[in-house]
Amino acid sequence: MARLPTRGKPSKAAHRILSSLKGGRIVITFHSLGDLDAVGSAIALQRFLGKRAIIAPPDRPNSPARKLLEFTETPTTLFHDLKLSPKDSVIVLDSASPHLLFHLAGIKPDLIIDHHAAFGGEISAEKEISDPSASSTCEMLYFMLNPTDKISCIALLLGIVSDSAFFKNASSRTFKAASALLEQSGLSYSQISSLALSPESLGERIEALRSCQSVSAERLGEHIVATAMAKSHEAHFADVLVHLGADIAFVACAGEEGRISARVSESLKGTVRVDRIMFEVGKVLGGSGSGHELAAGASGGKENLRAALGICVKLSEQQLLATEKSRIKKIEW
Repeated sequence: MARLPTRGKPSKAAHRILSSLKGGRIVITFHSLGDLDAVGSAIALQRFLGKRAIIAPPDRPNSPARKLLEFTETPTTLFHDLKLSPKDSVIVLDSASPHLLFHLAGIKPDLIIDHHAAFGGEISAEKEISDPSASSTCEMLYFMLNPTDKISCIALLLGIVSDSAFFKNASSRTFKAASALLEQSGLSYSQISSLALSPESLGERIEALRSCQSVSAERLGEHIVATAMAKSHEAHFADVLVHLGADIAFVACAGEEGRISARVSESLKGTVRVDRIMFEVGKVLGGSGSGHELAAGASGGKENLRAALGICVKLSEQQLLATEKSRIKKIEW
């Protein structure tokens, strides 16, 4: 198994890897509830690979991603509706978490392209391209594929805008990619922003107000950690809590499975990493956790959700106390 860099001359490496895929269909898939980064990168990669490539989500993508698929008139086929043959190749985008890639049980992908940091337990592939310094998988694919067609540029730009939290988590490379893609897309940034934003539904707004009753806030030094239980839309409510003044927010939801969404304010970037916290909490839930430094999630069983929220607070406190000169020590708990 080769872990290939995306620095230096990544586009040559990408062309070499992609051209080595088997002669059958190329099945492009991604994590459950695919977001704009997953779907945007899938659209661009499919257009690069041509007619052999099929986009095969494991389930229904989220609302902004479905909006992108409709806007670009991109067809998809559910993964479980495909009958894979030995000649087919499988490419996984934007995740290596086995819990989020349940549809790949017993299948070893030919290639994984992902920007999430690895903490152990990820699925393996014949070849992997990983760059945790990238804001998104779409950012990686821009430098790998150098697309010029309008649809690919719009798809990649939407993924970058979304996964960088509208450039809050951007690097100079992110802005370089976004600037080139915006110029080639033929759209204004306000048009791109409107495509990236899915209007808050009535259900989201009602659930956010109802969930306020369950909010608990705890002071850790000069910082506030908020926890809550929600019946749905936990990611949205975690964002709301940070906008209301929490430095760190964890919102749990007991749906078909237990889920926790975590958010951190920009002021704590480099001090608290919720992707590491969610990775640990995913184990407590009997599932998995991953994400980004400032936004992450975990899922698994529903039985230990409240205890898991307590562990979230404890791990946040340990990260705050363990920070020395902006270097985060290993979590021990």
